[in-house]
Amino acid sequence: MYEAFEKQPQAKKDLILQVAIEEFVKNGYEKTSTDIITSRAGISKGILFHYFKSKKNLYVYLASHVIELITKKTIESLDDVRSDDFFERIKEAVWLKQEVTAPYKQEMQFITDVLLHPPKTVKLEVEDLLRRKHEAYGIAFMQSRLYPKELIDESRLRSGVTKERVIQMTAFIVEQLSAKYQTLQKNKQYNFFEDPKPLMSELDAYLDIIKHGVYKSE
Repeated sequence: MYEAFEKQPQAKKDLILQVAIEEFVKNGYEKTSTDIITSRAGISKGILFHYFKSKKNLYVYLASHVIELITKKTIESLDDVRSDDFFERIKEAVWLKQEVTAPYKQEMQFITDVLLHPPKTVKLEVEDLLRRKHEAYGIAFMQSRLYPKELIDESRLRSGVTKERVIQMTAFIVEQLSAKYQTLQKNKQYNFFEDPKPLMSELDAYLDIIKHGVYKSE
């Protein structure tokens, strides 16, 4: 569908994508003007619609592009995690992910908007996109890399506590904290890139509670 756009020089594509992301982040889907996008990108409106056919398609293409980018950066960050302690590994992974995505503030804000508040006009397309990305990247595999159960010392677990339950509780906490701080960031009440301490401190506190709750007293 986007062959004409994909054939363009990389610098031209990057400029169009960056301008479009900035406009959608600043104005939201409904109020974003394709006239302003084309003016800032130095192309005609006819060319933009030749590439994407519609504003909706442009938005969905951007969502796909940003998910690809952030997923790639997340995978790269997991490759750099070195801790062999289950709970310390998670803190390290969260920190490294934030570090590698720090240069992409606009992209992170855009995809946060897409995930938390998808425009009604493109909600079905976004849901289909997310389903396909989950299938393509094997979310279960990625979670197994973030929460490797072999790092949980089964001999230290309290009676009735399983590795699977530890992972479920931990993943729930990480997901809920991520959603909380994404919302705060969206509402401009918090900026991780300027002050990561609140998120990391709260994550550390919750993981410490889980750790002492699932392991036997020493």
